[in-house]
Amino acid sequence: MSDKITLAYPAPCVYPWFEGVWADWQQLLNSARFPHALLLAAPPGSGRRALISQLAKVRLCSDQTDSACGHCHHCQLFAAGNHPDIHWLAPEKPGKQIGIDAVRKVQRQALETSQLGGARFIVIECVERLGEAAANALLKSLEEPPSGCYFVLLTDSLDSLLATIVSRCSVWKAPQAEADTAKAWIEQALQRSVPDHAVGLYRGAPLAASDFVASGGLDHHHAVVEGFSTYVRERAGLFDTIEVLVAHYPASLNWLSHFLLDVLKWRQGVGQTIVHRHHHQRLAEVANALTTQQAHSLLRALHQLQRQLQIHTGLNTELVVSQWLLSIGE
Repeated sequence: MSDKITLAYPAPCVYPWFEGVWADWQQLLNSARFPHALLLAAPPGSGRRALISQLAKVRLCSDQTDSACGHCHHCQLFAAGNHPDIHWLAPEKPGKQIGIDAVRKVQRQALETSQLGGARFIVIECVERLGEAAANALLKSLEEPPSGCYFVLLTDSLDSLLATIVSRCSVWKAPQAEADTAKAWIEQALQRSVPDHAVGLYRGAPLAASDFVASGGLDHHHAVVEGFSTYVRERAGLFDTIEVLVAHYPASLNWLSHFLLDVLKWRQGVGQTIVHRHHHQRLAEVANALTTQQAHSLLRALHQLQRQLQIHTGLNTELVVSQWLLSIGE
């Protein structure tokens, strides 16, 4: 199996950075003009799943207004986490494709009569992971959506989607949470101060940043930066560096992507947007050890490596990472 369909859905919530989008959606709900196919572009970890869950809760409520009553049978089932008219499709694992069998299953569910006599909600997460056949099958449903059925698609980026799918949807690109807003929200949620780089590493994804801090990610990130910069500077500690990168994969490669981008900014004297300002000594050391061309090539190779590992999930992560590290300075 390469995908899953579940009745489980996240707790509904509208986070502060989504309030503008939610206000627009409420107007559409009030005017009975809500689209039958909606596409939301927002990064994972931004609270996008909770926003869609809130939308489903309100749209399925018997009151049919811009807010959920919390008391009707629909709302009670929703609160219990087992509303039968919500179907949430997502890849089984990050990087896995969503196959045509799963899309055909939700197509059948879309055609079925609502078990509660109301609307049906089909949510497809990471729609950019649809295989070609699955995307073409979905396109047919978007062109002629069944009565009373709403398709909601989630993606990281509109650029990775078929233009035909985008054209069949009402498209919403969520605004990124401002750094100050995100930091204030994270500190309130965790009841502790949070360094700026925790927000910068997960720009636009405050929930991911909060999880990063809460799970001890600051220490893990520090170990990755220290190990990598030592290896680049001294060409020593290869196996220790591989070990720490693999132990914290895939986050470790995302962190290094930010770090190498900061190295390039450091070399070019563009310091205002550097995420790793607190690692200025390590930035300077790596910037002095690499030419601008080497840093560019290393960053490009890292992005290619990340794509390979995401698409070809059977690859040996340790081997691929070691080959990338050994290429430094070539």
